[in-house]
Amino acid sequence: MKKLLLLAFYFPPRNHIASYRSGCFAKFLPENGWLPTVVCDDWPADRPNYDPDFVGIIPGEVQIHRILAAKPAGFYERFVLRKIAPYVWPHRAPIRWWQQARAKVHFLLRSQRFDAIWATSDPMVPMGLAAEAAEMAGIPWVADIRDSFNVQRMGSWYKRPFFARQERRLTAMAGQVVAVSGGLAEGLGGRIRRRVEVIPNGFDLSLLPDSPPARAPLFTILYAGALMLPHRNPAPLLRAVELCIERKFIPADQIEVLFYGSDAGLIDRTFPGALQRVPMKVLPRISHREILRAQMSSAVLLLLTHASEKGVLTGKVFDYLAAGRPILAVPDDHGEIASLLRRTGAGLALTATEDIVGRLAKWHGDWKAGRDMAATRNAEEIGRYSRRAQAKRLAEILDGMTAGAISGRSS
Repeated sequence: MKKLLLLAFYFPPRNHIASYRSGCFAKFLPENGWLPTVVCDDWPADRPNYDPDFVGIIPGEVQIHRILAAKPAGFYERFVLRKIAPYVWPHRAPIRWWQQARAKVHFLLRSQRFDAIWATSDPMVPMGLAAEAAEMAGIPWVADIRDSFNVQRMGSWYKRPFFARQERRLTAMAGQVVAVSGGLAEGLGGRIRRRVEVIPNGFDLSLLPDSPPARAPLFTILYAGALMLPHRNPAPLLRAVELCIERKFIPADQIEVLFYGSDAGLIDRTFPGALQRVPMKVLPRISHREILRAQMSSAVLLLLTHASEKGVLTGKVFDYLAAGRPILAVPDDHGEIASLLRRTGAGLALTATEDIVGRLAKWHGDWKAGRDMAATRNAEEIGRYSRRAQAKRLAEILDGMTAGAISGRSS
């Protein structure tokens, strides 16, 4: 079995969408001939979002080295290292973590032979470590881009140019660049003038319950995750629900909107008096398996899109696909999300309030009559987004890179 050095700041048991990607690659790559050794950020049990079963069981032969950086102390560390150094060395931030992770990577390279390296960004520190390690060991590496400073408006305007430049430099050095969406691949590929492969985010069927949970007693519209203004604005959906009730399309005692892990204050900012105007609950974040069950028992799954940012394919849409309930994306991004929903038949992307009202009224009628609300789903297309299938694709990329490296060394 070939050996992979897998560098990821985010990794299970941290309940974070980035951990889902890195954790499932570590989980399924051994099935495809690649044994990862992981270097990642530590996430002790007393931290928020600790979820020991976030991706299920990672094979025992996968070595995981967790780096817990010391807390900054004193003016130098709190100001210089945290406020100034990231602009000078974006690929080494957070600095203290980079120092300790770098020492661990050097130790691993001295003690064993790896065939390739995979590093995921953002933050960029795994890619900075990978570029150095690949040069030291004479092996190829993959730069995995989940978010791009060169394509998206991430961070403050004065910070972005420093990080975008470093992202271009590192991805140009990698043997292969992979992005999570076609839009990101096209945008970044144009900046670095090379082809960028696409391995999207996905879902892990092994995390679903053995038997589908009973449907919720109310027509439930569920949103899982944080809100981000001006993106991920629930106001259009809440206004549509209010109109459905006012026009008597849906009785108030038959509908409920659930927000898991969202900020009630942000909801009220976007739709003042939301808790009084719409039947809704704002609930705390729950474990990954629990939210999957909640999604499967809901009537509709709400997805709030980044319509103004090309290539953003939010990770939660894939768990929504696995849950098998209709997805309502608001607004229509006319891009990655809308295209995905069309190809999979898993839902609709809508912007106009009246269109949302009409769709909710129809779905409520189907729900009340017990009709199949998932009849339009394309199971074959949805199956392409399984984490197991994506690990197989990554293994194919790694195989191709290492075959070329071996051929080069032989000649």
